[in-house]
Amino acid sequence: MNLFFKRLTGRLHSTERMERRIMEEEERIARYRQVENSAELKEYLELKQTVESKEFKQKKHNLIHTKYKSTPTYATIHEYKKLLHDKQLQLYLEMETSERLKNYLAFRQSENYVKLQSAKEVRNSLELKQMAEFEKSKEYKSYLTYRDSKLPARFKALVAEVATDEYKKQHAFWSNPNRWKTTDEYQQEVRYKRLAAMADIVFYMQQDKQEIERLERWRAVFSEEFDWQRLSDSKWRAGFGYDNPKLLQEHSFANEQQANSGGKNVGTVDGKLHLFTKREKMTAPAWDAKKGFVNKDFEYTSDIIQTAENFRQQGGLFMAKIRTVGNIHHALWLGSGKKLPVVSLFHYNGKNIVVGCHGEKGFDGEVLRGISPTRYYIYSLRWTEKELVWYINNVEVYRTTRNIPQEKLFLAVSSFIDEHQRAMEGQMNVAWIRVFAEK
Repeated sequence: MNLFFKRLTGRLHSTERMERRIMEEEERIARYRQVENSAELKEYLELKQTVESKEFKQKKHNLIHTKYKSTPTYATIHEYKKLLHDKQLQLYLEMETSERLKNYLAFRQSENYVKLQSAKEVRNSLELKQMAEFEKSKEYKSYLTYRDSKLPARFKALVAEVATDEYKKQHAFWSNPNRWKTTDEYQQEVRYKRLAAMADIVFYMQQDKQEIERLERWRAVFSEEFDWQRLSDSKWRAGFGYDNPKLLQEHSFANEQQANSGGKNVGTVDGKLHLFTKREKMTAPAWDAKKGFVNKDFEYTSDIIQTAENFRQQGGLFMAKIRTVGNIHHALWLGSGKKLPVVSLFHYNGKNIVVGCHGEKGFDGEVLRGISPTRYYIYSLRWTEKELVWYINNVEVYRTTRNIPQEKLFLAVSSFIDEHQRAMEGQMNVAWIRVFAEK
């Protein structure tokens, strides 16, 4: 695969952009879960359910748009005022308990009442004269008008009602054109809007929960930031990591031009792994397919380190940020402790970058062109039960359903010079390695 045009057209994202994306996704997930468990979000969702309910909206509409004159509270005060200004009714109420009415009614029940029919009797008696005058008065006529009416009792009931604290409260509320702003519901709405405008809640509501869960399906099981100083303090060990403890772990091969130095050519600088291939003489064990292990004089030294003792993983997502210097072999691969399988997450053979898997069915992989190994790229492998998929930054570069490993594999980093290459010094830098398992 030639990645030149993908890089040229921007379809292959820059490594910086990829790292930002990875960091942003991690921050996004962390922020989403933090907000999800916050008291503010809980309150917001409860208020949202309330404020957006049909009942709440209907109540708000009624409180804002109801005219005061159409309320029972107004009807009560209106009726009260109407009766208060009814002069005859008020005259009746004044007369109802007066001594004059009481004396007159008592007089009507006496034997002297019949004397009111005699003008002579009336002229000669001050009492009869007073009773006759009262009987013809407006006060008495008012009494007769309302004596059997329900209005006096109604007015008294209204007087009592409008004097209550509850009525005064209702009157003050419904007569206020801004009554909505005096309600608890208004305060709920204000709080809801304030919460809805909070940056964290705006962020949370904009997220796709299924996408967050998709991103979260990967659980970090291995993270190497190369913050150690000595190899012995790390998860790595020098050598090939064979499963058979009787096999020599630290050796080279007879068809290679470098001796593996047992970890001496490995170090960390500024949080990055540096594996050096140096021009220096060294006599070291080398495996010869015909002779077995032999001591060989080498002109160059390099190294191999692996996690066979401390970390192995079957399936998942493997990611590493890598660059190399020197046209020799540099590789980050997955090994089993046996000859096969070997999965190349990244392998620069001195000419091209290669990804793929060496298995019982041979090698299955892809040669990649159009990018320079001297620049950092993020190399990824997604390993499932059914397939292996390789990526460089955001671009899928190869996919296969053959040679799927059926066992846990360890990580290994190595550089070497095969017998057909022009020997030179080189360097492999790994900024970080991360491995995830699917939840």
